[in-house]
Order: sequence, then structure tokens, then C-alpha cells
Amino acid sequence: MGIMSNVTNTDKTLGMRFLDAYNTLDKALRIQYNYKATISFTDLIRRCADLNRVVATYENELVSLARLRNAIIHSGDSTRLIAEPHLDVVLLIEKIVKMVTTPPLVIDVIKIRPVTLIDATRTMYDLIKETGKTGHGMIPAYKGNNLIGVVRWRKLIEDMGNGILDARSLDDFIKHTSIEEYLRTYPQNGHYTVVNAQVTIEQVLTIFNHNRKIAAVIITPDGTAMQKPVGILTNADIMDLMKIIENY
Repeated sequence: MGIMSNVTNTDKTLGMRFLDAYNTLDKALRIQYNYKATISFTDLIRRCADLNRVVATYENELVSLARLRNAIIHSGDSTRLIAEPHLDVVLLIEKIVKMVTTPPLVIDVIKIRPVTLIDATRTMYDLIKETGKTGHGMIPAYKGNNLIGVVRWRKLIEDMGNGILDARSLDDFIKHTSIEEYLRTYPQNGHYTVVNAQVTIEQVLTIFNHNRKIAAVIITPDGTAMQKPVGILTNADIMDLMKIIENY
């Protein structure tokens, strides 16, 4: 979906480009989020702001653009303009349309980043060494191709401080406890989610925004926990993802 037609942007007036982008955005959001044509564009934007990170970022601008659209069209003909919008306004709405209708895939951005995994049968000592070597505060633990869980360094420290060592020494725990045993004994559910490789940056940002408990998004080919990940994002990546969206 996009704003392309047989007439190129260089052949169109700014007003034509503005209306094309406006109508494309209106149609795309209604289709994507199943909203009927009976609600106004402003109401559509307000509702989609809770569902789409790009719309949320530009919510106020889009509401203002809706007012501009109503101000410059002929009252009896929505295809006739009584004024031309400024170029910067047209470029803004075209940019938003591009981000909403053809958002970049996360995998295209992070594919060159190495994915750090650890075998769940290894010991906590191995995990600590791997954390020190990579500097990663969250490491997915796999048994074969199955995701057992994601170990968070901060949670591990909390667990040890809250009595995990009551029954045995720290040395014994580190050297003789498998990662799988630790995750089974001290579950760490709810702080990560698994998505497929077609996930967009906007969708990942929305995931983080809707559930502040989510600390990691694990990307597998089909979005199942029975596949090795092709990418991992944490909440530390949010600002970088937002910059990519803004510069897209």
C-alpha cells in the first residue's frame, strides 16, 4: 500500500499530494485496525494512537492535518482545493504514510548483530562467564531448538539475594545448578515475548509501549519458541528503533 499512481509526485500539485497521502493514511488505518468509515479521521487517529507507535508519535500533528484538510478543500467537492498546503506539511504527511504503510522490518535492521544464546543444560557458572564476556544482561537459554527461558542478570542477583543460597553455598549453586534447573525453580515468565521475522519496528515499539514488563522481544522465523532466534531486541534498543523510524 502506498501513495503511488500513474502520476508522479513531480507532476502533482502540493494539494494533490497532500490529499493523496491523507486519503491513503485514512484508508490504511481503517483496514489495518478494522475501523468503519462512519468515524471521523480525528477519532480514527485518537483510537489508533493506542495501537500504533507511529500514530502515537505524530498524533497531534495528524489531528492538525485533519483540520488543515477540512480548511483547504472546497465545501461541495472534496477533490477541489481552495488553498495549497506548504511543502513541509506535505512532506510530513507523506513521511507518516510511508512509516505506517511500509514500515521497516526489524530483521533488516538487526540482521548483522550477533545473537547470544546459551545451552540450558550448562551451569550457572557458564552463564555468568557468558554474561561477563558479552556484556548482555539477558540471555535466552535453549535446550535443542526449544526456548526454555530468558535469564535476566538483574533477576538472578535478586534471587540469590532473596534466599536462593539458604540451602547451599554460592560456590555450590554456581557450579552445580543447571540453567534449566534455575529457570524451572525460579520462573521468569512475562518479561519477554516471541514474534516472527516479519515483525516491523513499529510493532516492536508498540509491544514495548503496551506492556512495560516486556524487557525482550525474541524474533524467530515463524514466531514460535521451538526455533532458534534470528534476532533479539531489548528495551535498551527502544531509542535506536525510534531514531530509525524518524529517519525512515
